Amino acid sequence: MELRYLAQDEKHLSRELYEVCFPEDTEEFVNYYYEQKCKDNEILVLEEHEKVYAMIHLNPFTVSMNQNSCRVHYIVAVATDESCRRRGYMLELMNQAFHDLYGRKEPFTFLIPANPDYYYSCGFEYWESQLKLKQDQGDIWQGQKVAAAKKEDCRELALFSNEVLGNRFDLYVEKDEAYYQRLILEQKSQNGQIVVMRETSRENGRPEGAVSGIFGFDRECGVEIREPIMRTSCTEYVHPLMMGRIIHLESFCAAMKSREPVEINTEIRDTMIPENNGCYRIRIDENGGRAVRIHSHEPELSMDIAEIGQLLFHKMRIYINEIV
Repeated sequence: MELRYLAQDEKHLSRELYEVCFPEDTEEFVNYYYEQKCKDNEILVLEEHEKVYAMIHLNPFTVSMNQNSCRVHYIVAVATDESCRRRGYMLELMNQAFHDLYGRKEPFTFLIPANPDYYYSCGFEYWESQLKLKQDQGDIWQGQKVAAAKKEDCRELALFSNEVLGNRFDLYVEKDEAYYQRLILEQKSQNGQIVVMRETSRENGRPEGAVSGIFGFDRECGVEIREPIMRTSCTEYVHPLMMGRIIHLESFCAAMKSREPVEINTEIRDTMIPENNGCYRIRIDENGGRAVRIHSHEPELSMDIAEIGQLLFHKMRIYINEIV
């Protein structure tokens, strides 16, 4: 078996395994995924004679983490051919992916687990502070004009989204024009749309026609509303769907802020990224954070990478709800 990243013109080689392992995805969605998401993602595989037996897809996102822009990768399409499971192939891929992401000093990675127990063993923990937004249906439509989003709306949608999310959350995916252009195609592949809501008057202190809300919906399994983003008429609720893992501890702490100051001297243990191992003085306050390596024979604490991740992720209000 050869472990490598597929070149751009080879990514289609992974599609057979994708379709076998994720039969719930429609052909339309898989077409969208390989035509759009695979333009800039990385696919790490174990293959032999151009047949992919195991794979991890690393899909790139730029996130705002306490007002710091960070490049991170979302792990998706984790799959192994049924004929060669339980041979350690996925651990081999995960180790390589972590090594490469650490080399880029990416602060963390995240995923939606199919088997949480497996990912606990890789240093992941659920985001207990992950939030979702739910539309309040009572007065949501009053004074609003509703229409399907078009390509020419995308820059305006991105500006609106970043403003609203930046005012409410500590960790979220930064949107740009290309993000919404792609999201329109994603929703279309699921028999849905992105909907934009606009003000019909100046009563709310904003110009007529200004964006007041965005949401997506699809009809794959009935009508499902996705990711409503609005100035008002949205209720937050805790929904720990995703798991996160610190990749580069020093980069992660450098992007942290905390309303309640944190100061600890601790030994960190990381079985998959040994470069994180060692003793650190970690200080985080409302102005920023820092993890400095120290020499200590008797550290105050000893924590594995999952424990420090759980502690620090919990200090952020997280709004990340991407599918792929």
